[in-house]
Amino acid sequence: MNNQSRIKILDESLCNQIAAGEVVERPASVIKELIENSIDAGADEIIVELESGGCKLIRVTDNGQGMNRQDVFLCLERHSTSKIRRAEDLFALTTLGFRGEALASIASISRFRLRSCAADDGLGQEILVEGGKVRKAEEVGMARGTLVEARNLFFNLPARRKFLRREQTELGHCADVVTKQALSHPAISFRLLHNGRSMLELRREKGLAERVAALLGRTLLSEMQVLEVNDGAGMRLHGLIGQPTLNRSASSHIYTFINGRYIRDRVVQHSIMDGYRHLLMKGRFPVVVLFLEIASDKVDVNVHPTKHEVRFREQAMVHDFIAASLQHQLKPAARVQPVPRELRAEVSHLSPSPAPRMTVESQVQAPLIREPVAPAYHSPVPPGAAEEASAEAAPVVEDSSAVTSIGVEATRQQEGQNRYYSSLRYLGQYHNSYLLCQDGDDLLLIDQHAAHERIGFESLKESFSRGEIEQQCLLFPEMLELDFRSGQALKEHRGDLARLGFDVEPFGGKSFALKAVPQLLVSGDNGRLIVDIALELEQTGSSSGLIDKLDEVLILMACHSVIRANQALDPREARALLEQLDRVDFNANCPPGRPVMQRLQLVEIERMFRRH
Repeated sequence: MNNQSRIKILDESLCNQIAAGEVVERPASVIKELIENSIDAGADEIIVELESGGCKLIRVTDNGQGMNRQDVFLCLERHSTSKIRRAEDLFALTTLGFRGEALASIASISRFRLRSCAADDGLGQEILVEGGKVRKAEEVGMARGTLVEARNLFFNLPARRKFLRREQTELGHCADVVTKQALSHPAISFRLLHNGRSMLELRREKGLAERVAALLGRTLLSEMQVLEVNDGAGMRLHGLIGQPTLNRSASSHIYTFINGRYIRDRVVQHSIMDGYRHLLMKGRFPVVVLFLEIASDKVDVNVHPTKHEVRFREQAMVHDFIAASLQHQLKPAARVQPVPRELRAEVSHLSPSPAPRMTVESQVQAPLIREPVAPAYHSPVPPGAAEEASAEAAPVVEDSSAVTSIGVEATRQQEGQNRYYSSLRYLGQYHNSYLLCQDGDDLLLIDQHAAHERIGFESLKESFSRGEIEQQCLLFPEMLELDFRSGQALKEHRGDLARLGFDVEPFGGKSFALKAVPQLLVSGDNGRLIVDIALELEQTGSSSGLIDKLDEVLILMACHSVIRANQALDPREARALLEQLDRVDFNANCPPGRPVMQRLQLVEIERMFRRH
């Protein structure tokens, strides 16, 4: 009988390499960790230098508080950190880094150099590490701050090195990391150099708008509006959100931050798409830079090695807060704010787009599932918002010359109501499909079918939400089998489903009997719909799947019951259509997301005819 133990204690070097496999995926991962350390050290100037996309060299230099000799050695030990002292600190984090894994992991898979100085006497410390082993340590002269250098990433792990991509691909990932960190910290200057050439140079900025203009472009900034919402219970959502006309084919321009930390969280992503419901065409994604501030004890950032994902204590509440805030902000009747004075000169030359820059400061509370009563299709109106809107008959601006907002002209309001479309000068009908209108010097083309489809859709929703949902009992109940977690989520939200017209009863264990469905959905695959809703409830704490299904039916009904293209309208009918358009929310898009209106400015028309 073999008494020799089969369980062995791994040596420290191998442990660090395993940790590196979790923390360091590619050069961009190293840059992220080093920049976060620099920010935590109070730096306001960070320089990132790369060679061969970061595969040959990564060097990050900052002017932060630096480290003394003892800390220079201790920071390379696993789980050595200045951020936490006890278990309770994990749930009160205000720093980006905290676990103390990054430097030890990076040093174990590269030829590593660390130089740091914590005093103003110009005397710092340098330590050289190769594959996790200290090769040299000495005093050096340097200014206050820290320099971290990692050469030949994964030189001692050839199997991992094979997974690195082409130089330009890795450089793109590195630049993306710097962009995200720069968006989150506009008061810090960033420089990115590759093979000795400057790729990105960002000065210190006073606010987010200036940093967005520098990183994403002033033209893009001109189509974004400011968002500022407080829920009155410790949550704050702020940033810049794009008009629905500003969209992309991928989610790469959705930048979300939790307490200053960039995250890729499915709950947050889902809530943003929910906020843009029926404003974007299928397969299109908005452009947003959003910051959520929430009490640190209500969010756990220690659930993923790279800290890209988080876990909320009340994720359904967070989801609905974000979605409702976006929905309210994107309404045409929201209040207009002027461009900050320091930005007017920079953006005043840009072409305005047809929606206002708006800010809402209020309490927003949303139900767990947005059922097809009033909250289902109308985002919850914050308490006091109606009184505030009625009290302001016109947009508030700082002076009469400040009428330009970020990306948009002020929405015309008469007697506290939006009167934009009905105030246009109607010129006629083009191709029996488009209404030609004049707005000042601009020529507008309004798609009559898209406009009336939005009107019909909103009218159907209103009628649907006012009455009881007609329910159709099934002749034979449909049996559903769910896994345990989905079954628990479905049990918890049976009441919400009942209000939507579904009669679902537990049938023992993880089985459920579907006994009745909404009349509108009687011909659909409702068993699969319930299973999908249960899965969505399990993952995000709320479900938009049912609302999507109901909306599809209402959109279809609206599409077949409104004015079509190639249908002649007399001026009285056209004017009535414009007046009705003013009475509905989200009137810039039809329900499937197509634009209702296109604008031709006078300068564009004169350019067509070579006029100057």
